[in-house]
Amino acid sequence: MAKSTVGFIKFNVSLMNDYELKVGETLVYGALVSFRNMSIQSNTKDEQGHVYAYPPISSIANITGQSERSVKSHIQVLEQKELMTVKRSYKKGSKEKNVNHYYLNTEVLKAYFSADATALVKTTKVKNINTKETSKKTRQEVSIADAEIEKWFTHYQGEHNSNSAKKLNQLTEKYGSKTVVKAIHNAMENVNINTLLQGSTGLILSKLNYENLEDARLQLKNEKEKQEQFLNQPLPLKLDYTAGLKRKERARPKDDGIHITELLG
Repeated sequence: MAKSTVGFIKFNVSLMNDYELKVGETLVYGALVSFRNMSIQSNTKDEQGHVYAYPPISSIANITGQSERSVKSHIQVLEQKELMTVKRSYKKGSKEKNVNHYYLNTEVLKAYFSADATALVKTTKVKNINTKETSKKTRQEVSIADAEIEKWFTHYQGEHNSNSAKKLNQLTEKYGSKTVVKAIHNAMENVNINTLLQGSTGLILSKLNYENLEDARLQLKNEKEKQEQFLNQPLPLKLDYTAGLKRKERARPKDDGIHITELLG
Protein backbone atom coordinates (compact mmCIF):
# COMPACT_ATOMS: atom_id res chain seq x y z
CA MET A 1 0.00 0.00 0.00
CA ALA A 2 2.80 2.42 0.84
CA LYS A 3 4.34 2.01 -2.65
CA SER A 4 1.01 2.31 -4.45
CA THR A 5 -0.37 5.62 -5.59
CA VAL A 6 -3.95 6.71 -6.09
CA GLY A 7 -4.33 8.19 -9.53
CA PHE A 8 -7.72 9.80 -8.91
CA ILE A 9 -10.30 10.46 -6.19
CA LYS A 10 -13.90 9.32 -6.55
CA PHE A 11 -15.96 12.45 -5.84
CA ASN A 12 -19.73 11.95 -5.64
CA VAL A 13 -21.81 15.14 -5.48
CA SER A 14 -25.00 13.27 -4.59
CA LEU A 15 -23.29 11.71 -1.58
CA MET A 16 -22.08 15.14 -0.47
CA ASN A 17 -25.56 16.66 -0.74
CA ASP A 18 -27.50 13.76 0.76
CA TYR A 19 -25.21 13.37 3.77
CA GLU A 20 -24.56 17.11 4.14
CA LEU A 21 -20.82 16.67 3.75
CA LYS A 22 -18.31 19.44 3.23
CA VAL A 23 -15.94 19.32 0.26
CA GLY A 24 -13.01 18.24 2.44
CA GLU A 25 -15.01 15.40 3.97
CA THR A 26 -16.17 14.23 0.54
CA LEU A 27 -12.59 14.27 -0.75
CA VAL A 28 -11.39 12.13 2.17
CA TYR A 29 -14.21 9.65 1.63
CA GLY A 30 -13.49 9.50 -2.11
CA ALA A 31 -9.80 8.87 -1.41
CA LEU A 32 -10.71 6.01 0.94
CA VAL A 33 -12.95 4.52 -1.75
CA SER A 34 -9.97 4.50 -4.11
CA PHE A 35 -7.71 2.96 -1.46
CA ARG A 36 -10.36 0.31 -0.81
CA ASN A 37 -10.43 -0.55 -4.50
CA MET A 38 -6.66 -1.05 -4.31
CA SER A 39 -7.25 -3.48 -1.42
CA ILE A 40 -9.72 -5.38 -3.61
CA GLN A 41 -7.13 -5.63 -6.37
CA SER A 42 -4.50 -6.92 -3.92
CA ASN A 43 -7.07 -9.19 -2.20
CA THR A 44 -6.49 -7.51 1.17
CA LYS A 45 -9.05 -8.71 3.72
CA ASP A 46 -9.32 -9.17 7.47
CA GLU A 47 -9.82 -12.47 9.30
CA GLN A 48 -13.57 -12.31 8.68
CA GLY A 49 -13.06 -11.76 4.97
CA HIS A 50 -14.03 -8.06 5.00
CA VAL A 51 -12.27 -5.62 2.69
CA TYR A 52 -10.75 -2.54 4.28
CA ALA A 53 -8.57 0.41 3.31
CA TYR A 54 -5.48 1.17 5.36
CA PRO A 55 -3.71 4.30 4.08
CA PRO A 56 -1.67 6.40 6.53
CA ILE A 57 -3.16 9.77 7.46
CA SER A 58 -0.21 11.44 5.73
CA SER A 59 -1.11 9.74 2.44
CA ILE A 60 -4.75 10.87 2.62
CA ALA A 61 -3.61 14.41 3.46
CA ASN A 62 -1.17 14.45 0.54
CA ILE A 63 -3.72 13.16 -1.97
CA THR A 64 -6.55 15.48 -0.90
CA GLY A 65 -4.33 18.55 -0.41
CA GLN A 66 -5.30 19.01 3.24
CA SER A 67 -3.53 19.02 6.59
CA GLU A 68 -3.34 15.83 8.64
CA ARG A 69 -5.33 17.56 11.38
CA SER A 70 -8.15 18.34 8.92
CA VAL A 71 -8.13 14.77 7.64
CA LYS A 72 -8.50 13.39 11.18
CA SER A 73 -11.40 15.76 11.82
CA HIS A 74 -13.10 14.73 8.56
CA ILE A 75 -12.69 11.04 9.41
CA GLN A 76 -14.51 11.61 12.72
CA VAL A 77 -17.41 13.23 10.85
CA LEU A 78 -17.60 10.35 8.37
CA GLU A 79 -17.72 7.93 11.29
CA GLN A 80 -20.50 9.88 13.02
CA LYS A 81 -22.54 9.87 9.84
CA GLU A 82 -22.12 6.08 9.68
CA LEU A 83 -20.43 6.17 6.30
CA MET A 84 -17.68 3.97 7.68
CA THR A 85 -16.16 2.48 10.81
CA VAL A 86 -12.53 2.82 11.86
CA LYS A 87 -10.55 0.12 13.65
CA ARG A 88 -7.79 1.79 15.67
CA SER A 89 -4.98 -0.09 17.39
CA TYR A 90 -1.67 0.49 19.09
CA LYS A 91 1.60 -1.39 18.89
CA LYS A 92 2.11 -3.78 21.80
CA GLY A 93 3.74 -2.18 24.83
CA SER A 94 3.72 1.22 23.17
CA LYS A 95 1.55 4.29 22.73
CA GLU A 96 2.51 4.38 19.06
CA LYS A 97 -0.49 3.91 16.79
CA ASN A 98 -0.74 1.33 14.06
CA VAL A 99 -2.21 2.35 10.71
CA ASN A 100 -6.01 2.60 10.96
CA HIS A 101 -8.24 0.12 9.13
CA TYR A 102 -11.18 1.82 7.38
CA TYR A 103 -14.31 -0.25 6.71
CA LEU A 104 -16.57 1.64 4.31
CA ASN A 105 -20.33 1.16 4.54
CA THR A 106 -21.07 -1.27 1.72
CA GLU A 107 -24.68 -0.10 1.39
CA VAL A 108 -23.44 3.44 0.71
CA LEU A 109 -20.92 2.14 -1.80
CA LYS A 110 -23.67 0.26 -3.64
CA ALA A 111 -25.92 3.32 -3.68
CA TYR A 112 -23.36 5.95 -4.70
CA PHE A 113 -20.33 4.23 -6.26
CA SER A 114 -20.04 1.76 -9.12
CA ALA A 115 -16.59 0.25 -9.17
CA ASP A 116 -17.54 -3.11 -10.67
CA ALA A 117 -19.69 -2.79 -13.80
CA THR A 118 -21.33 -0.27 -16.10
CA ALA A 119 -24.71 -1.97 -15.62
CA LEU A 120 -24.49 -1.25 -11.92
CA VAL A 121 -24.07 2.45 -12.65
CA LYS A 122 -27.46 2.65 -14.37
CA THR A 123 -29.15 0.69 -11.61
CA THR A 124 -27.48 2.78 -8.93
CA LYS A 125 -28.52 6.06 -10.54
CA VAL A 126 -32.18 5.04 -10.50
CA LYS A 127 -31.84 3.88 -6.90
CA ASN A 128 -30.14 7.13 -5.94
CA ILE A 129 -33.14 9.23 -6.94
CA ASN A 130 -35.51 7.36 -4.63
CA THR A 131 -32.95 6.93 -1.85
CA LYS A 132 -31.98 10.60 -1.96
CA GLU A 133 -35.53 11.89 -1.63
CA THR A 134 -36.39 9.47 1.17
CA SER A 135 -33.19 10.03 3.12
CA LYS A 136 -33.47 13.82 2.83
CA LYS A 137 -37.01 13.84 4.16
CA THR A 138 -36.05 11.55 7.01
CA ARG A 139 -33.03 13.63 8.04
CA GLN A 140 -34.86 16.95 7.78
CA GLU A 141 -37.42 15.77 10.31
CA VAL A 142 -34.78 15.02 12.96
CA SER A 143 -34.12 17.78 15.48
CA ILE A 144 -32.51 18.04 18.91
CA ALA A 145 -35.31 17.10 21.28
CA ASP A 146 -33.99 18.73 24.45
CA ALA A 147 -33.90 22.54 24.47
CA GLU A 148 -31.08 22.76 27.03
CA ILE A 149 -28.82 20.47 25.01
CA GLU A 150 -29.59 22.40 21.82
CA LYS A 151 -28.77 25.67 23.61
CA TRP A 152 -25.29 24.62 24.75
CA PHE A 153 -24.44 22.54 21.67
CA THR A 154 -25.01 25.54 19.39
CA HIS A 155 -23.33 27.85 21.94
CA TYR A 156 -20.10 25.91 21.41
CA GLN A 157 -20.44 26.27 17.63
CA GLY A 158 -21.99 22.82 17.15
CA GLU A 159 -23.82 22.49 13.84
CA HIS A 160 -27.46 21.56 14.28
CA ASN A 161 -28.14 19.03 11.54
CA SER A 162 -29.99 15.74 11.32
CA ASN A 163 -26.94 13.61 12.11
CA SER A 164 -25.84 15.58 15.17
CA ALA A 165 -29.47 15.69 16.37
CA LYS A 166 -29.82 11.92 16.00
CA LYS A 167 -26.61 11.35 17.99
CA LEU A 168 -27.55 13.79 20.77
CA ASN A 169 -31.07 12.37 21.05
CA GLN A 170 -29.68 8.87 21.43
CA LEU A 171 -27.29 10.01 24.17
CA THR A 172 -30.08 11.91 25.93
CA GLU A 173 -32.28 8.84 25.96
CA LYS A 174 -29.46 6.73 27.41
CA TYR A 175 -27.82 9.14 29.87
CA GLY A 176 -30.36 11.91 30.47
CA SER A 177 -30.32 15.59 29.57
CA LYS A 178 -28.31 16.85 32.54
CA THR A 179 -25.51 14.35 31.99
CA VAL A 180 -25.19 15.22 28.29
CA VAL A 181 -25.12 18.96 29.04
CA LYS A 182 -22.48 18.41 31.74
CA ALA A 183 -20.39 16.33 29.32
CA ILE A 184 -20.60 19.07 26.67
CA HIS A 185 -19.38 21.65 29.20
CA ASN A 186 -16.54 19.35 30.26
CA ALA A 187 -15.56 18.69 26.64
CA MET A 188 -15.30 22.39 25.83
CA GLU A 189 -13.93 23.55 29.21
CA ASN A 190 -10.46 24.48 27.94
CA VAL A 191 -11.52 25.47 24.43
CA ASN A 192 -11.71 29.13 23.50
CA ILE A 193 -14.92 29.34 21.48
CA ASN A 194 -13.91 32.75 20.14
CA THR A 195 -11.13 31.08 18.13
CA LEU A 196 -13.26 28.22 16.82
CA LEU A 197 -14.33 28.13 13.21
CA GLN A 198 -18.06 27.77 12.67
CA GLY A 199 -19.00 24.14 13.01
CA SER A 200 -17.09 22.30 15.73
CA THR A 201 -19.64 19.49 15.54
CA GLY A 202 -17.10 16.71 15.08
CA LEU A 203 -14.98 17.95 17.99
CA ILE A 204 -17.91 18.01 20.42
CA LEU A 205 -19.49 14.73 19.38
CA SER A 206 -16.15 12.91 19.41
CA LYS A 207 -15.72 13.91 23.07
CA LEU A 208 -19.18 12.64 24.03
CA ASN A 209 -17.91 9.10 24.41
CA TYR A 210 -18.71 6.51 27.06
CA GLU A 211 -15.86 7.49 29.38
CA ASN A 212 -16.63 11.23 29.35
CA LEU A 213 -20.36 10.69 29.78
CA GLU A 214 -19.78 8.37 32.74
CA ASP A 215 -17.47 11.00 34.28
CA ALA A 216 -20.17 13.63 33.84
CA ARG A 217 -22.75 11.36 35.45
CA LEU A 218 -20.47 10.74 38.43
CA GLN A 219 -19.76 14.46 38.82
CA LEU A 220 -23.47 15.25 38.90
CA LYS A 221 -24.03 12.49 41.45
CA ASN A 222 -21.27 13.85 43.71
CA GLU A 223 -22.60 17.40 43.40
CA LYS A 224 -26.08 16.23 44.35
CA GLU A 225 -24.79 14.31 47.37
CA LYS A 226 -22.82 17.32 48.59
CA GLN A 227 -25.88 19.52 48.21
CA GLU A 228 -28.05 17.06 50.14
CA GLN A 229 -25.46 16.80 52.90
CA PHE A 230 -25.36 20.56 53.20
CA LEU A 231 -29.14 20.83 53.36
CA ASN A 232 -29.40 18.04 55.94
CA GLN A 233 -26.84 19.52 58.31
CA PRO A 234 -28.35 20.72 61.64
CA LEU A 235 -28.57 24.46 61.99
CA PRO A 236 -25.93 25.96 64.35
CA LEU A 237 -27.12 27.06 67.80
CA LYS A 238 -28.23 30.65 67.84
CA LEU A 239 -26.35 32.52 70.55
CA ASP A 240 -28.36 34.92 72.66
CA TYR A 241 -26.02 37.85 73.17
CA THR A 242 -28.57 39.66 75.36
CA ALA A 243 -28.57 36.93 78.04
CA GLY A 244 -25.39 38.24 79.69
CA LEU A 245 -26.69 41.77 79.72
CA LYS A 246 -29.91 40.62 81.34
CA ARG A 247 -27.96 38.80 84.09
CA LYS A 248 -25.89 41.92 84.80
CA GLU A 249 -29.02 43.98 84.95
CA ARG A 250 -30.55 41.67 87.53
CA ALA A 251 -27.33 41.76 89.63
CA ARG A 252 -27.32 45.54 89.98
CA PRO A 253 -28.49 46.93 93.41
CA LYS A 254 -31.92 48.40 93.27
CA ASP A 255 -32.27 52.15 93.51
CA ASP A 256 -33.67 52.93 97.00
CA GLY A 257 -34.39 56.52 96.12
CA ILE A 258 -31.53 58.09 98.22
CA HIS A 259 -29.12 60.23 96.21
CA ILE A 260 -25.67 61.56 97.12
CA THR A 261 -26.95 65.12 97.12
CA GLU A 262 -29.46 64.20 99.77
CA LEU A 263 -26.74 62.65 102.00
CA LEU A 264 -24.55 65.74 101.72
CA GLY A 265 -27.44 68.08 102.37
